[in-house]
Amino acid sequence: MASRLLSIDEIIQATGLEESVLRFYESEYPKKLPKKILRGDLLLFPSHSVQAFQKLHTEVTSGRTVIEQEPQTFGRVIAITSGKGGVGKSNITLNLAIELQRLGKLCLVLDADMGLANIHLLAGVSPTYDLRDLLSGKACMSDLIMPGPEGIGIIAGGSGILAMADSKYEERRDIIRSLAEVEEEADIILVDTGAGLGSGVRDFLTTADEVLFVLTPDITSLTDAYGLLKVMHQEDMPSRPLYSVVNMVHTLKQAAEVAVRFSSCAENFLGLDVKNIGYILRDSAVGAAIAHRSPYTVYKPMARASCNTRNIAKDLVKNEHPELATTSAFNRFRKMIKTQKTIEMRMKTA
Repeated sequence: MASRLLSIDEIIQATGLEESVLRFYESEYPKKLPKKILRGDLLLFPSHSVQAFQKLHTEVTSGRTVIEQEPQTFGRVIAITSGKGGVGKSNITLNLAIELQRLGKLCLVLDADMGLANIHLLAGVSPTYDLRDLLSGKACMSDLIMPGPEGIGIIAGGSGILAMADSKYEERRDIIRSLAEVEEEADIILVDTGAGLGSGVRDFLTTADEVLFVLTPDITSLTDAYGLLKVMHQEDMPSRPLYSVVNMVHTLKQAAEVAVRFSSCAENFLGLDVKNIGYILRDSAVGAAIAHRSPYTVYKPMARASCNTRNIAKDLVKNEHPELATTSAFNRFRKMIKTQKTIEMRMKTA
């Protein structure tokens, strides 16, 4: 019994408490209960959770326990980027979100690719609203979030993100405030940035909690990604966790060579630590899934690419940084554009 992991139904049977009561205790008194353990796609309870729930129930019903005020936390904002197009960045973003959702993380994808916004196409969904409708007052941020595969949320980009880039300061401020509200609800927000060095890309890279570079064995992919990393370094962007994923590789040896080459250049020439968190092998299932307008992790969950993506998601979950959850990435974005606006006004009046 001591080594067993229990399902919610087994906890109900052992404690005699209703599921709604157990869920309430999980929500309001997380520090008084053992952490659940991930096994496969399920979050299970350690066997001593039975005694913990029973003790907590006694304390609550006797009035000896009060609801603890948890500090406000924000979701992880991870910008997924690359130095060039055609490396599979958007496809990885979408499928990584699905695997993170399957691991129990409430995940949202923000399609911030100004040139080729296609997350909704890869997911097989059609947006009703975009950020232009938010600016015009036709929709609120909750209207913009489309339900995607496996329960993920998707905020479509394209012309909406372009409108954000070209909009007035007040409009950008309102959009970012709405994104900050979403950040309070989601566990992880994956931002699919455009490729290259544009200002829109750099804005998201500056304010994100973490940055993930998508590489391929193509030499131009490495040089362009390093060029983007160098620009980040030269512009004194804040220090934050940096990761790499190597896509479209034929062998594990090839993946390791690409990852080491990129991380070595980052460390030797820029003094930056880039942690490689996985690779994705070339897989015909990816192209077949695109043709069917379905994410490959849904179209063929046990395909090589799907298994590789699942491992990357698990690595990201392991590499959580609790200290980053205490501040809002989008509020940092808002402060940044406010500073830019102040500088512009000073230049005009000078």
